[in-house]
Amino acid sequence: MENKDLQLTSSKRKSLSIFTRIFNSILGIILIIFVINNFQSQWLPLLIAGVFSTIYGIIGLELFKTSYCINVSNNSLKIVKSFQRDIVIDLTNVEYISMRYNELQVHYADYVKTYIIPWLTAEDYQKLIDKLEDINKK
Repeated sequence: MENKDLQLTSSKRKSLSIFTRIFNSILGIILIIFVINNFQSQWLPLLIAGVFSTIYGIIGLELFKTSYCINVSNNSLKIVKSFQRDIVIDLTNVEYISMRYNELQVHYADYVKTYIIPWLTAEDYQKLIDKLEDINKK
């Protein structure tokens, strides 16, 4: 029997917001200036924190990569995002599934649940739409 499951994965380091970048840079510079003006050996950890904060603000990327994964089978759909709870959708109770503008809409009998998945590439987006069309036909 042929396995027709679809698995889409991605791993990215997100950019920090402008506010976060500015805040970390300014905080780091203030800490460095404070420690230089009042240098004592007990302020060394504060100096190190200031240097790391400034570098973190200048680089502007999150420290850890966020891993994304979507597993689609005929019975279930699973959305996995690192550092967050997994979302498992049982497709036996679903009436229709649609994909619009990076939003996965799951239509049940009395309500619609929307999941935002902006990390999909154009190729992955098309693969997911094709798989969802096959599931909707059944």
